[in-house]
Amino acid sequence: MEPVPFARVRTQNGRHFFNTERYRAFKEELGWQARLIIKEPLTGAVAIRLKVYRQLPPWSLKFGDVDNHLKAVLDSLNGIAFLDDRQVVEAHVSLHRGEPRLEIELEELR
Repeated sequence: MEPVPFARVRTQNGRHFFNTERYRAFKEELGWQARLIIKEPLTGAVAIRLKVYRQLPPWSLKFGDVDNHLKAVLDSLNGIAFLDDRQVVEAHVSLHRGEPRLEIELEELR
């Protein structure tokens, strides 16, 4: 799956533009894939390790920022991997060039 970073609301000529259909489709697909693996959401504090791979070099302006990729994944997993993304208290995100994919590890902290 091609990672799609969260895109902030843009304003042009007084009109507001929200996230694209591509972003909504990404969130839905990641949510469905997570449901196949995750049987119950974590209930405690959560740490996430996220590796984002895209064909672009990570320093490219089109790659997406670390925080936007993290937000896209957290929004997608909300209510599936954890009850609410407020439970995520620790995050390690890295960007890589390679075959487009996400590698996600979640750990419930005690």
